[in-house]
Amino acid sequence: MAILTLKFLGFVLLTLAGYYLLSALHLPRFWQNLFLLVASYYYYGTWFRWYPILLLGLTIINFALGHWLYKSTRGRRAVLWLGIFINVGVMLWFLIGGKYLQTTLEITAANALDIMPLLILPVGMSYYILNSISYFIDINLRLSKPTTKFVDFALYLAWFPKLISGPLERARKFLPKLAEKQVVDNEVIGNSLTLILVGLFRTAILGGMLTLFMPAVPMSAPEAYGNPVLLWALITYMFYLYNQFAGYTDIVRGVSGLFGIQLTRNFNGPFFSKDVSDFWTRWHISLSQWLRDYIYMPVSRAFLRRNPSRTNIPNLIIPPLVTMVISGLWHGADLHHLVWGALMGLFILFENFRMLYRPALAEASIPLWRRLISKLWLAGMMVIATVPFLLDLKQSQVYYVRLIKGWEGQMFDLRPLVIIALSLLVDWFQHRSGDEFVFRKWPVLWQIFFVTLIPLATLVIHQLQSAPPVFVYP
Repeated sequence: MAILTLKFLGFVLLTLAGYYLLSALHLPRFWQNLFLLVASYYYYGTWFRWYPILLLGLTIINFALGHWLYKSTRGRRAVLWLGIFINVGVMLWFLIGGKYLQTTLEITAANALDIMPLLILPVGMSYYILNSISYFIDINLRLSKPTTKFVDFALYLAWFPKLISGPLERARKFLPKLAEKQVVDNEVIGNSLTLILVGLFRTAILGGMLTLFMPAVPMSAPEAYGNPVLLWALITYMFYLYNQFAGYTDIVRGVSGLFGIQLTRNFNGPFFSKDVSDFWTRWHISLSQWLRDYIYMPVSRAFLRRNPSRTNIPNLIIPPLVTMVISGLWHGADLHHLVWGALMGLFILFENFRMLYRPALAEASIPLWRRLISKLWLAGMMVIATVPFLLDLKQSQVYYVRLIKGWEGQMFDLRPLVIIALSLLVDWFQHRSGDEFVFRKWPVLWQIFFVTLIPLATLVIHQLQSAPPVFVYP
C-alpha cells in the first residue's frame, strides 16, 4: 500500500477514527497501542502476506533477548552479539542467500509472485533490524531498560508510518511516547498537516515532474552520451531521489503526528552543506546518527583509548572508512555499494586530515571565495560518489571515462532546472528561518492558495505519470 494512494488515505482516516474513538471511551493506553499495532501489521501485510509473520517472529525473539541481556551478569557481551548476529543474519540471508537462490531455483511467471518475496529483502526490514540492534546496545550500555510491555515493543518496530523507509527511532525515546497521554492540539495538527503538504509538494509534484523529465536512458547507457548529458542526468537524479525520500519522510512524520507520536526529522537542507561531513548531518539524519553512535564512536573510542592525541592517525582513517563501508553494505550487499561507501569514507577522512591544519571557523568569518570552493568541492565529491551508488562497477567505469573524454556537443533538457530551483527554494526558506514549519507564518491567503494547489497538482501529475514514458533526450 503505497503512501500516495487513496487506499492509504482511507487506511489512515479509519485508523485515526478508531484511535480517537478508543481515546474518547477513556480506555487504558494499552488498547490504543494494541489497535495501532493491529493496524500496522495489517498495513505491512498489504505488501506481502508473510511479512507480518516474519516481523512478529523477530519481535518475539528480540523482546526475549532484551530481557535476557539486561538480567545477565555474566556473558552479557555474548548475549548482545547473539542478538546482533540473529538480526544481521536474517537480513544477510535475503541480501546474499536470497540472491543466490534466485539463480538456482526455477522461477516462472506462474510462481514468481509467491517465491520472489521470500528471496528479496522485505520492505522495511533494514529499518526494524537497525532499530532492534540499537535497542540491544542501549540495554547493554545501561542507557535504557527493556520494556515489560510486549505490545509497546512490537509497535516500536512495526509502527506503520516509519516501518517501510524510516526514519529510524531509538527505543529509549520512542517507547515513552507510547506510555504517555498524547496531546494533539491545534498546534500539533497544524504542524502535522504542514509536513504532509510539504511532503506532497516534494514527492508528488517535484519528484513526480522529475520522473517525467528524468533522463533515465543516459544513466542506463552512458557509453552513448557525452559528459554534459551524463552530468545533467546525474544531477537530475540526485534531486529526484532527494525530493522523493525527503517528501516521503515529511508525509509519514505528518501522519504520525496526527496520532500524537512525533518522529525524527530526517532531512535538513543537505544541499546547503559546507562539506561532506556536514552533508551527512543533514541527509538521512536518523541513519547518520545511528551510524555515528553505534559504529563510528565505538570504533573511534577504541583507538583513542590507546592514543588520545588529536593527531591519532588510525583514528582519523579507520572509523570513517568502517562506518561508511557498513553504510554501503546496508544500502545493498553488492560491490558497487561497498565502493560508494568507501568513497564517502575517503572523502570524510580527507576532511579529517584537513581539519588538523585548518581548524573550523564560523561560516560568517569565511571569505566568500572559500565558501564557493567548498560548495564546488562538495558537489564534485557527491557526483563522483553517486555514480557507483546508481550503477554497477562496469557501468560506473564507462560513466567516468565518458565524463572525462566525452565532449560531444549534445543538447540536454533544461526543464528539470526549474524543478531543481523550486526544490532549493523550499530548502532555502526552511534553512534561512531555521524552522521547517516556516510556511505556517505566511499570509493566510498564500496558505489557502497552496493548500488548494498542492493536492490538485498532485492529482494532475499522478495522471501524467500514468501515460507512456516521455524520453526527452535524443
